[in-house]
Formats: sequence, structure tokens, C-alpha cells
Amino acid sequence: MSISAAISNAYSGLTSVSRMAETVSNNVSNAMNEHYARREVMTGQRVVGGVGMGVSVTSIDRAMDVLATSTRRAWGAEYGSANTLSQANARLAQTLGVPGEPGALASRMLSFENALRIAADNPASASAREQVLSQANNVAETLKGISTQTMAVRMDADASIATQVRTVNVALKKIEAVNTEIRLRQGSGDTAALEDVRKQLIDEVSSIVPIKQIAREGGVLALYTEGGAALIDGQASELGFTATPVITPDMTLASGALSGLTLNGRSMSIGTGSGQLEGGTLSAAFTVRDELAPEFNSRIDAVARDLVERFQSVTTDPSLAPGDPGLFTDNGAAFAPANELALAQRLELNAAVDPSQGGDLWRLRDGINALTQGPAGDDTQLRRMVDAMSAERSPGATTGLINLVSATELAEGITGLVAAQAARSEDVTAYSAGQFDILRESELSLTGVDTDHEMQQLLMIEQAYAANARVISTADQLMQTLLEI
Repeated sequence: MSISAAISNAYSGLTSVSRMAETVSNNVSNAMNEHYARREVMTGQRVVGGVGMGVSVTSIDRAMDVLATSTRRAWGAEYGSANTLSQANARLAQTLGVPGEPGALASRMLSFENALRIAADNPASASAREQVLSQANNVAETLKGISTQTMAVRMDADASIATQVRTVNVALKKIEAVNTEIRLRQGSGDTAALEDVRKQLIDEVSSIVPIKQIAREGGVLALYTEGGAALIDGQASELGFTATPVITPDMTLASGALSGLTLNGRSMSIGTGSGQLEGGTLSAAFTVRDELAPEFNSRIDAVARDLVERFQSVTTDPSLAPGDPGLFTDNGAAFAPANELALAQRLELNAAVDPSQGGDLWRLRDGINALTQGPAGDDTQLRRMVDAMSAERSPGATTGLINLVSATELAEGITGLVAAQAARSEDVTAYSAGQFDILRESELSLTGVDTDHEMQQLLMIEQAYAANARVISTADQLMQTLLEI
């Protein structure tokens, strides 16, 4: 080998190891960046005129494992969906409270029933009747509050949908731009940094809508949902949604009062388990808004209806005529069975028994429509009201209960069902979170940076650099010797 060939070989080696050192440095500095994929310098023999002239950097490979990434993304979407549903279930269960604790619906029902019993034992006591009125008002206000909080859950879900739609649209546009840049740089530049950015954007989308990626020519990626809807294949698609700031119980997607989801202007079914965009946090938010919260509210309306009907009966209060409102009213009027929706929000005490509304407390003892006060010691009407509370009735179909229950037992039963549903949802979330964490760690072990390995590489690079430098130094000494001859 000639001296010039040796120098050329050594110089190419120095250039290559310098690039390797730079790459290792970048790897180590990004070791804690979850979205950074490990880089590795690939070299090959440099041949000039059929003669080997050292080495050259052929490419900088970016570590990737498509299967590990796609599996992790799928479970990330599953975890996001489960977590969204779990949080909603927990909020709804919290509105009912825990039976036995102050403020819980079942506790308020029991307190009202106990107040009736005390008043029946002391029919002449005005303070006992005041306590009945107070506890009845607590029950009505609690049911109203629960229904109001349920609407807050629906409105938060609706706002979340709007936010997620904006996030997906922005990310898809950015992915389109990155795809274009990668295609332009393909074969003439390092695209690893751009691929990291694109991977992070795809991760952002995949937690909202589960996706699968398809490689196209020029390093470009196409994205489709698991259900087959195209999100980006060349040009980015656009999701459409209109937020509804205020939602009432009667507002539904079917009635047109709430916005659905569109993809490039085409209506998409979502939140039902059978659409093309199911599986992520977006579909879970639709499920909360259109199914979970309305189903819960229908249970609360069923409790309100049961309560109203118990006291609107002429058996409970013979002073009432058919069609007259009882102790609990539908905004002051009698309840009509066809008008159960949102009854909990309209629940009011009959003004006839409320002194603050011009009524008289003695009507609790003698009958709401009684013309005059009866004997102070007559407990008949109060006993009928106690019996009405404790009477076992068939619960409404929307409650989820099948056995005959008293008014208090109905509240307790629904509380138990909702609490059990929230617990199951929490278990699913915990399992999904565990699976997601395992798969994320597995992916990072394949594509992330191992600093111990990088330090070993750095030692080898140092040795290679020293060897090439030694070759150049020796060649320099030989050249000096030749010049001195």
C-alpha cells in the first residue's frame, strides 16, 4: 500500500469515527426523550478505480420496530378509552354519594323517611312537621343537583370532543407536511429527526383514534383508522364537530340537538362500538355524552318519578283528586307519566305545605287539599305517608333493578349498581394501563437509548480514532524521512 493510500484510508476512518462520535453524543443527550429513536452510523468500503480507499458513511439508521410500536399504540388507545369511561363513571357515582354518609341520596331518603316517622309519632308537633318539610326539600334538591352534575359530565365530554377533533386535525396537517419534507430529502439528507417528529405526531393521534400506518414510496406514511377510514394518504383528512356549550337532558344526537362527527364532510358513526373511529378517547367521549350519562340520568329520573307517584296517589292522600299534585310535584303541577325525561331537574315541593311559598305546615298532617285543620293528635295522614315511603313497588325498567323496593331501597340499589359499574371500569383501566406500560417499556428497549451500550461504543470509537490518527502520524514520519534523503 502506498503512503498516500494509507493516508486516504486513515482520513476516511477519522471522518467516519467523528460522525459516529457525534451520533453517540446525540443518542446519550436524548436518552430521556421517549420520542427519540436511537441512531446508528452505517459504513461501507469506499472504492476508487477498483482500489479500496478506506470507508465512508453510507447511512444513519434510525432504530424502529413497527410491530412493537403498533402494539403499544393499540393499547395506548385502549387505555385512553378505558380511562375516559372510568373517570366519567367515577364522577357519576360520586354524585350519588355513599349510603350512610351525609349528603348521599340514599341517606337523604332515609332521613326523610325517619322524619315522617317522628312526625307520625308526634302529630301535634309543628317542629316535627318542619323537619319533614326540610328533609323533603333536601331530597328534591339532591335529585336536582345530581341531574345538574350529570349534565356537567355531558358538557365536559362534548368540550373534550371538540378539543380532540382540533388536536387530530392539527396533527394530521403537520404529518402531511413532514411526509412531504421526508420525501424531498429522501436519498439526499438525514431524515431521522423528521421521522422522530412524525412518530410523536402519530402517537398523539393514535391515543385519540386507533390507527394503523402503511409505508408508501419515498419514506411517506399513510394513516388509516382500525375501522378502515383514511386519515391521511397523501392529503390529510379533516374531522368536523360543533361544540354545544349548554346541554339539557332532552338534547340528543338523534334529535339533532347535539353535533355528530364528520370526516371530510361525511357523517361518521362513533361511540356505539361499531363505527370506523371506535376505540380511542374520542369514541369514549361520545359514549359518555350520548350513552353513559343519559342512561345514568334516566335512573335519577326514575327515582324522582317513584317518589312523586308515591305521594301523588289518592291512597296516600285522600284529600287529592285524580290529577292533583302531591307532596312532590313536576314544577308545581301533577306528574304525567309520559313526561318522565328530566323530571329530577323539575322536582319541586308542593307550595301548599311550604310556609315560605304561602302554604301551611298543617297540611302535611291533614292532607294537602284539606279545607280545614283536623285534630292536632290525628296521625292518620302522616302514617299513610310513612307507608308510602316504605311500600315495596316494582322499580322502573331504566333503573336496572328487578326486585320490589321501598323508596329508600330504590336509591340504595341504584347507588350500588352505579358504584359497581365504576369499580369494574376502574379495574379495566388498571389492566389497560399495566399492559400499556409493559408494551411501552418493551418498545423503548428496542428503539430507545441504552447509555451503557453507547459508552461501550464510545470506547471503541476512541480506539478507532487513535488507530487512524496513528496511521496518519506514521505516514507523516515516513514522508519526512523520504524528504530528508
